[in-house]
Amino acid sequence: MKRLSLMLAGLMMLAFAATAMAAPAPVNCGTTKVQSFDFLLDYSGSMMMKHKHLAENKFLLAKQALRRVNDRIPELGYTGSIHTFATNKQVLGQQTYNRAVFQKGFDSLKDTYEVFNRLTPMGDGISYWSKALYSSMPSPAAVILVSDGENNRGTDPLAAAQAALAANPGLTFHVISLADSPAGQATLDSIASLRPGASVAVRAENLLDHDEAVTQFILEVFCGRGSIVLRSVQFALGSAEITRESAAVLNEVANILKQGNTAVEISGHTCDIGSDVSNQHLSERRAASVKAYLSKHGIPAGAITTRGYGESMPKYDNSTDEGRRLNRRAELDFQNADHAYKIDFLY
Repeated sequence: MKRLSLMLAGLMMLAFAATAMAAPAPVNCGTTKVQSFDFLLDYSGSMMMKHKHLAENKFLLAKQALRRVNDRIPELGYTGSIHTFATNKQVLGQQTYNRAVFQKGFDSLKDTYEVFNRLTPMGDGISYWSKALYSSMPSPAAVILVSDGENNRGTDPLAAAQAALAANPGLTFHVISLADSPAGQATLDSIASLRPGASVAVRAENLLDHDEAVTQFILEVFCGRGSIVLRSVQFALGSAEITRESAAVLNEVANILKQGNTAVEISGHTCDIGSDVSNQHLSERRAASVKAYLSKHGIPAGAITTRGYGESMPKYDNSTDEGRRLNRRAELDFQNADHAYKIDFLY
């Protein structure tokens, strides 16, 4: 059987994020998922306004999120570029990706300017760059759309994105959302849904607050990888005890890990019921219980790390019973040069 080779993908940077002065190490991809990419930034008046919930200039937040992403992109010979819409402007043309050059490109964009009469023709911008650039980019290609989703002039953005994909079959849109309105988020979600399973959508605040979210975004956009998601392990509410049903799936996980030398990280999460402190402790116990089970079934304890995130990283809506159930989870990540496996355990 093919050996699994260890690729930690930068997760250990979490432990040093608070004290490290140097930029974090790039994600270890192993293989590339794309040959080219373009950062397409919304440069309209609404992006110069304060985010309604984060109380900060949206474009400034976008630049901060992009810095964190740029710090972690590996230099693997991709060609990349930076462009804006509203107005249509080339910041960097297609060139071999260089981290320092791209950071200068992001830094060159002003995050304050007169917003009067700067409407948002998102659809027109997508259409323009589809014809002017995307048709010539090496395939497979990624467009990383950075926007608040507002669109108040010109072509419908969803129709423009559909046309761009039809004209360029090797193209995929990904989204970094600064949306602070339901309509804006819905627009961005509709674009990301055009290539289900391939497109990645993330909120800028998650990239700003969580190193894990940055790593995951880069793995899914830039790195050659596959994904396995198992949603069949159940634990009693408020408990970290491994049940008989849980054990059956964990036995399968142990068999996967025994295929070769690898290392795994198990992260525990909770819903928002209970205090922050109790949820933090519960998430740590659940991750530890999975580690203990795998250790008893032949996986070296030294190859397993655990981390509890409490309720800080919800993936689903905590205002519903089903959303809270899905947020009561642990995630197990391991990968090799060909695949990255992400296995979710629901409690």
